[in-house]
Amino acid sequence: MPAESYIYEDGDEEAELEFLRESLEQMDNLTDKTTQLLKVFDIRLKNLGRIIAPIYKSTQKLTRLYDNIEATMGTLDDILLFFNVAKDEAATIHAGPDESELLPYLDSINRLKDASDALRQLDLESAAQSRKEIHELLRIGLGNLSQLFNQWLKQHSGGIDPAAYVNASEIPTFPTDTLKLLSMLATYLNLVNDEVSYDLRLTKTYATIRTRHLQKSLAQFSEMCSMYVRGNSLEPLPNQHGYDVASRNSLAEIRFCTIRNENWYEPSTSPFAQYTINIVKLFQAERDLVRHIMPTVISDETFFATTERPFEAYIAIGEKIMAFFISSPMYEVLHALDVYGYLLETESVMAALLAPNKNQSANMANMAGRLQAHLTKSFVALTVLLRSPFKEDTMPKQTGGVNELVSNTLTFLSYVIGYKDLLVSLFLSMGDGHWNQGVSQQSPHVSHHASDPSDGLSIFQHYLRDVIDALSFTIDQGGKHMKRPALQFVFLINNHSYLARALRDTMYAGDDESQSVGLGDLVGRSALLRIESQIERSRKGYIATWKALMSSFPASSLAPAEKLSMFNQGLDDMVRVQRSYDLFDAEVRAMLISDATDAIVPDYEMFLRQNPDKSPEFARAMKYTPRDLQRRIKGMLDD
Repeated sequence: MPAESYIYEDGDEEAELEFLRESLEQMDNLTDKTTQLLKVFDIRLKNLGRIIAPIYKSTQKLTRLYDNIEATMGTLDDILLFFNVAKDEAATIHAGPDESELLPYLDSINRLKDASDALRQLDLESAAQSRKEIHELLRIGLGNLSQLFNQWLKQHSGGIDPAAYVNASEIPTFPTDTLKLLSMLATYLNLVNDEVSYDLRLTKTYATIRTRHLQKSLAQFSEMCSMYVRGNSLEPLPNQHGYDVASRNSLAEIRFCTIRNENWYEPSTSPFAQYTINIVKLFQAERDLVRHIMPTVISDETFFATTERPFEAYIAIGEKIMAFFISSPMYEVLHALDVYGYLLETESVMAALLAPNKNQSANMANMAGRLQAHLTKSFVALTVLLRSPFKEDTMPKQTGGVNELVSNTLTFLSYVIGYKDLLVSLFLSMGDGHWNQGVSQQSPHVSHHASDPSDGLSIFQHYLRDVIDALSFTIDQGGKHMKRPALQFVFLINNHSYLARALRDTMYAGDDESQSVGLGDLVGRSALLRIESQIERSRKGYIATWKALMSSFPASSLAPAEKLSMFNQGLDDMVRVQRSYDLFDAEVRAMLISDATDAIVPDYEMFLRQNPDKSPEFARAMKYTPRDLQRRIKGMLDD
């Protein structure tokens, strides 16, 4: 490259560097001037700040003062509005709530309540006057709401038939929408009532209406119980001026001993048992309804107030039923047993419903306890009666028929074993042999002890065996009161056969067609064998009374015709008397006819063979041929 080119390039670079140097110097000068200017501004701003600070503080105070004034003006506006609330809401309050749209009315009451709260803070006569007007409107408004609550509650509180429903959950109460409205209204009234200190008596309102509902629903059962007691109570004895407990018990005993009962109590037909079932169902349904409608804080109080009078009425009827049981014949024990079972089943449910009210919950338990005591005494009383059955007013009839006490007792026992499960626990609590206290253990109608004294079923079987043995003793005693020897044995055979058949026909053990346990199964075969042996002994005595008709046959001092005449007279008298006997059992009739035939026909035939007398006297005395005699005996028990 030429030298002049290098010289030319170096000159350009020097010129550029010089330009840069001058520019930097200018920038330095400008920076210094700017810095000085900023320092001046800073000093001036500081001075301005010191000048403005007092003014700024004054402005803040003015702003706060303005805000306070503005808030005060707003509050005054609100207070002035509160003075006008009574006037603004009066028309709405007096018109009453619209059932289809309740919220506007509630809003109106809320505005009145807010106004009352605000005006309470003002110590002004005008405020006091406005508050008085507001309180009057609140009283009217809350009264209207209370009336609406009352009206809705009454719509479905006219009484129902609880027996038509299986359980409490099926019992109808209120439509869902009505239920929600009642709940909302009850909650609101209870809340507002506390805030404004008005006595709306919400609990009393509910209880008054629903108590009537429960009373109407249960009235049929109360009336059925009263009718049952009136229709089945015993009438006073003839010429009896005083009619106390002792006389009623005496009359009950006489009836059980002398009148065959045809109307035995059937399980689950007790009006009081139905009363018990249905009052529990209604109370369960009512408790659920109270919890749906009423606020939690007053729901229990409301439920107890609602159920108090219906429950008292139930207990009062229970007392009447108890008094009826105590004065009734033995067969009403079946009714008492049924009621006792229902009381045990429902006692825990009722106790849970009425738990906080100890007095009410204890009443049902007390009734069950008293009924248990009565049942215990009744079972003991039966054994006592059977061991001393015949008094002046209870003598057996002179007909040879099945004695009413025997019939009633066996029918009673056949019904009693239907309550076997209930009685097993009852007898276990009473203890083995409690019914034999005061009775000699050597008595022929007292068995020694239960096979297992710690088992309720074993104790119950022990009791039944003792009753059967005592019943056999009763039959023996009845036979002793018969006035004719033949009648005595007819009575014994007929009644013991009746007893034996009652046991034999109820021995179901091993029967493939029946799973039940009968009286015969519970008593056992040994009792049946004893009774059958007694029948055989009585048959021997009966045969002896027939043979006594031929007591003159061996006499050597009498002519055959005289012997025959005496036999004929005795036979006719025997047949005539036996025709009047009440013997309805075909097997017993056949047995007696067979025994009578076997007792005299062979000996009669032998007498005729041994005395072939053809004299006119003998011919006249010959009233019966052996065949005639058989026909005469065979027809002696016909009507």
